[in-house]
Amino acid sequence: MNKIFDTHCHPYLNNTKSQNEVIQSFFQKWWTYMTIVWTNIETSKKSILLSEGYEWVYCSIWIHPCDVYDLDLNNTLQQLEELILKWNNKIVAIWECWLDYYWLYKDDSISELDIESKNKIIESKKKIQKDFFKAQIILAKKYKLPIIIHNRNSKDDILEILKELNFKNFIFHCYSENLEYANKLINFSPNCKISFSGIITFKSAPDIQETAKNIDIKHILAETDSPYLTPTPYRWKEENEPIYIEFIIKKINELRWEDCSNEIFKNSINIFWLKK
Repeated sequence: MNKIFDTHCHPYLNNTKSQNEVIQSFFQKWWTYMTIVWTNIETSKKSILLSEGYEWVYCSIWIHPCDVYDLDLNNTLQQLEELILKWNNKIVAIWECWLDYYWLYKDDSISELDIESKNKIIESKKKIQKDFFKAQIILAKKYKLPIIIHNRNSKDDILEILKELNFKNFIFHCYSENLEYANKLINFSPNCKISFSGIITFKSAPDIQETAKNIDIKHILAETDSPYLTPTPYRWKEENEPIYIEFIIKKINELRWEDCSNEIFKNSINIFWLKK
């Protein structure tokens, strides 16, 4: 397993090591690549500068969906486009294109409202998220970049919007749905990628394991999403790091009864259009 690509990690969020320590420990063990993910304009700039310091580190840029409600969409797009034009050698994707409905229903600021008022606010915020999601797709189309999708209780709306805009160049990050939904994604986009995180190593994830076992290998990526979702055997013991990507790939190999590491690496290279 000489070449490994952690397609999605947050080394700057590690609480026990510096971001450079996290990155360097990864490259000391593996000769490979990683994609760093940030969540807003200012931190996207930091990710670019961090990736500039390492030949094999790349980054993605965008705005977290829970932060979009007070932003001007056109102004945000303009700033992101300027970053893409200036740093196209390092920016390999538009991340993390969320529809995150999970937190909408846990918003303490509306908990005391009546049902009708609460639902009105939730639907209004869903629309803003959808507008930003669609804008990300349009931007990705313009610059021929893949989008990295994170779904939180919004899988039907995500697929509906992808079909509406006929956008098929996407990675479904930290996959947490079942095989049936994966097949819907694949039927719509035969070259889409489905990325598995440390969750696949958990005993509580039979649906995710079934998906990794049964979809075509050409769709599979691996990621740590570190410092979150530390895989077994370090779950609850250590903060997650890119070096633990090996346990995710080993679990995929175990499920499929074959060594898939080279194919997973090639899939990662292909989706980000990088040179070996």
